[in-house]
Amino acid sequence: MNAIPDPLSIDDVHLTLPVADRAEAARLYDLLLGAGTDDRWAAANGSVALADGDQPLTVDLRVADVGAATALLRRRGLNLDEQTEVAALSDFSPLRITGLGGRVAGGRMIDHVVLTVGDADRAIALFGGRLGVNLRLVRDLGKGVSQLFFRTRSAVLEVVAGGGSPTDGIGLMGIAWRSDDIVAEQRRLVDAGLNVSEVRTGRKAGTRVCTVRQPELGTSTLLIQQ
Repeated sequence: MNAIPDPLSIDDVHLTLPVADRAEAARLYDLLLGAGTDDRWAAANGSVALADGDQPLTVDLRVADVGAATALLRRRGLNLDEQTEVAALSDFSPLRITGLGGRVAGGRMIDHVVLTVGDADRAIALFGGRLGVNLRLVRDLGKGVSQLFFRTRSAVLEVVAGGGSPTDGIGLMGIAWRSDDIVAEQRRLVDAGLNVSEVRTGRKAGTRVCTVRQPELGTSTLLIQQ
């Protein structure tokens, strides 16, 4: 019996970040990631783009078949606002599903994207249940706060859940980029004039990280070597 293909099959993550100064943000992203195209920097498993500060943040999850995925999610009780090749999850802004690509084979890798949700059960029901993303790890941080790690086919969504109202919306806390040589990269960025922390041991065993302290980037930014 042939398996029925999953129209969701979520893989890449595409972020559009509203920023106060697009020119300065673009300059910094060029230094961090290399030259972008039309204020978008493509990775091997997603992308980051810039928008004016009065535009909304969007977190796009790429699906295998946006039309079939939209129909499936409606059957699962989600309200969607459909546009060309994009459907916004109306009750879970800034999440959207998209059929558009934009990845660069062999390019820079997004290690993980950090989101916030007011309630862990609500996060599991949405990401693990309705969207079908694999929940790989739950870590209790105490005081009603948990870290939930969901793995798409190409990236990790880290969801910090709890500590707020169950009706709180979804927020973006930050993005982590993979680095092959974090010591050399930290030195390169500091020499280019960016405010970057010293390299330190990461929370995950065997990792080293540093923080890029540039609010102009539109979100907290981490470099990680595994």
